[in-house]
Amino acid sequence: YQAETRTALRVVEFEDGRTKFNPLAALGPAEIEGWMRAHALPEHPLKKFGFLSVGCMPCTSRVAPGEDSRSGRWRGQAKTECGIHVSRTDAK
Repeated sequence: YQAETRTALRVVEFEDGRTKFNPLAALGPAEIEGWMRAHALPEHPLKKFGFLSVGCMPCTSRVAPGEDSRSGRWRGQAKTECGIHVSRTDAK
């Protein structure tokens, strides 16, 4: 349920003296939605306006019916990732 650039993302990573936790890295859409229901978490308020994958303001746009949920990210650009979640060293 991550971008293609994050398919190898691990739950715990050690990078440049930092420890990064990615608790949802191994979960798919159904698992995330089930966890949200089980914990009575609301949907993101922008989802009802067509924002199915929300990032920062300049890289996020609405998704048209039938489009992939991540098609609203970096629309019209070759870029697909801001880089904050891309590992630069081996994950452990």
